Amino acid sequence: MIQPTVGFFLARLRAGFALWLALWGLAPGAAGCAAGYRLDAVSFADLRGFSQDRFGEALKIFAKTCDGPLNATPAIEGFDRKAQAEACQAAREGKGAETPQEFFERRFRPYRIVANATGDAFFTGYYQPEITGSLTPTAAFPVPAYGPPPDLVLLPPAKRAGALAGLIAARRTPNGALTPYPDRAAIEDGALERTPGARKLVYLRDNVDLFLAQVQGSARVRLTDGRVLVLTFAGKNGQPYTALARVLVERGVATPAEMTMDRLIQWIRANGIGRGQPGDELLRLNKSFVFFNAHLETGAQAQPRGGGGAPLTPLRSVAVDKRVWPYGLPFFIDATMPWRNAEPEPLRRLVVAQDTGAAIVGAARADIYFGLGGEAGARAAAIRHHGQFYILLPVRMRTGGGR
Repeated sequence: MIQPTVGFFLARLRAGFALWLALWGLAPGAAGCAAGYRLDAVSFADLRGFSQDRFGEALKIFAKTCDGPLNATPAIEGFDRKAQAEACQAAREGKGAETPQEFFERRFRPYRIVANATGDAFFTGYYQPEITGSLTPTAAFPVPAYGPPPDLVLLPPAKRAGALAGLIAARRTPNGALTPYPDRAAIEDGALERTPGARKLVYLRDNVDLFLAQVQGSARVRLTDGRVLVLTFAGKNGQPYTALARVLVERGVATPAEMTMDRLIQWIRANGIGRGQPGDELLRLNKSFVFFNAHLETGAQAQPRGGGGAPLTPLRSVAVDKRVWPYGLPFFIDATMPWRNAEPEPLRRLVVAQDTGAAIVGAARADIYFGLGGEAGARAAAIRHHGQFYILLPVRMRTGGGR
């Protein structure tokens, strides 16, 4: 998906990754929702742990997301754009005498998201890794990370037919025709060398580091002179995404419980990444290819921005399927997972939809942002857990502060 420079869009298999994408079965669209899920009305009293949350923290993050425009909203039964705008205005201006908890309880209604027979949601984690690179190609850093090519365009649903069936982006030729964009293998073999305006932003150690940046959707690149170049998601070639972890599980390399991001990367490197070697051939099975924006980091190390334009906050920002949910809506997670240390414990808190990604598919699906660097990556990698996922839909306030 094409996004302006603020678009972090952590598009990914990521640390928790898309080994599990086939989880989402279709469920009847009760209450008039889009096919594949329904919303069951509940009360805030039904949300375990809700009253113990740090509402002031959640409200600040909600308000930051409101600083950006509300993205084109999918068709959601009961979603009121004017009510969302009203809540955003109140959050930004601090109107009224309501406490942060009252803000959420008065201005929103909770609904349980049900998208499969069990009613469970599925959660993974992601983070922003740091890799090494160079602004010029060298023997040590030969693999380019590309900016979005000028001939890459989003593909409207009405155009996704024939040779373009199943694609979300395409190449616009000089005569205006739309054709499939080159896949990963073609790009790695030099397809963009012949594309006017295709920019090489930075050169990385190998195609595994490029893959890691692409599945996470962003990366901090430590340059040879010590500076840090931040890569953020800017678009995809529109080709179908293949979960490489699932491929290795199907081949018997590991069980689903054993297949972590580290295990996947180790297998790829151990089996060779030269042309024609098993590690490279595995990478090429994933036809999807991510393009980046880049900027040099200045000042203190900062959290990246999500697809909605707001800075991400560890354990409060989530990536959702943008085709289902708009940025800026609050959600509530109720799940048991090893989010703080190696021992699973309840995670029950408000989060805000601030990002999206290629591997985040379906209504009852969220990727939880864990932060920067290796420690955050280790915790994010452990998250592949089921639980309950609730959406908070805004309601309009009557004059005088009542509903």
